[in-house]
Amino acid sequence: MCCGTTADIVRYVFRTGGDGHLNRNAALFSVGVKIEVKKPLKGHTVIVGFPGIGLVGPIAAKHIVDSMGMELIGAAFSESFPTVAAIKNGVSLPPVRIYADGEKKIAVVLSEILFSDKTAKALGETLVETAKNEGAKRILSIAGVLVPTASSRVLWGAGSTKEEVEFLKGYGIQPVEKGITTGISAALLVKGQETGVPVALILGALRTKEDYRTAAEIVKKLDEMLGLDVSYGELTERAKNIEKEVCNIFARSKQRDSPMYG
Repeated sequence: MCCGTTADIVRYVFRTGGDGHLNRNAALFSVGVKIEVKKPLKGHTVIVGFPGIGLVGPIAAKHIVDSMGMELIGAAFSESFPTVAAIKNGVSLPPVRIYADGEKKIAVVLSEILFSDKTAKALGETLVETAKNEGAKRILSIAGVLVPTASSRVLWGAGSTKEEVEFLKGYGIQPVEKGITTGISAALLVKGQETGVPVALILGALRTKEDYRTAAEIVKKLDEMLGLDVSYGELTERAKNIEKEVCNIFARSKQRDSPMYG
C-alpha cells in the first residue's frame, strides 16, 4: 500500500448498497471507487489533470508535481480501472495518484489513464465527495480543447457556480459561452454544483494535438492564481519527454468510451 498504514489513512468509498438499490450515503453510480489519503487536505486547492485532447491535463499536472517536489499522499482505486500501472525508478505507482504540498496548500490529482464514461463519472463524483469531507477549498480541473483557428493562447473556463466563473474572470480566463464538456471534468462540475463544492474548469486552446505551449500557459496561469513558484518556461522543452511517459501508459489504457475533452 503506497499511502500509509490503516491507522493513518482516511478512506472514502461510494457505491450502491448490497441490494443493488441506492441509499442516502451512496453516490449516484454503481461503479465502486475508493480514495485513500494519509494527510489532510483542509483548505487545499485541488488541481485535477487527466488525459484528454493534447494530454494537457497530465502534462501540466506532472510538471507541477515534479517542479514542486510534491509528496504522494493518496490514491484512488477501483476494480473498474484498466489493469495498468505507472512505474518510476523501478517502483509501481497507483493509476490515480494524489500529491500535496501542505505548506502551500496545493494538491494534485494525476492520472495517465483514459477511463470509460461510467468510471469517469464515479471517479469525478468521489473526488468531489472527498474534497467536501476533507474541507478542501476548491477543485481546479485542467484540460485542452482543439481550436486550430485560435489566434492566441486563449484560456477558457467554466464553473459550478457564478462565483467560480467570476473567480476565473478575475484572472483573465474567458467564460465558455456555450458548449459541453464530458468525462472527469463534467462529473466534477455537476457533482460540485450538487454538493456546494467550488469547482472550476480551465481549458487551454490547442492549435494541434502536439501544442505543448498550451500546457505551459496553463501552468503559468495556475502559478499566477496560486503562487506555485514553479518554472513554466522550460515546460515546452520538457513536455515532449513528459508526453512520452504519459503516452506509454495512456496507449495501454485506451478504451472504447472516450471523453471529448477533460
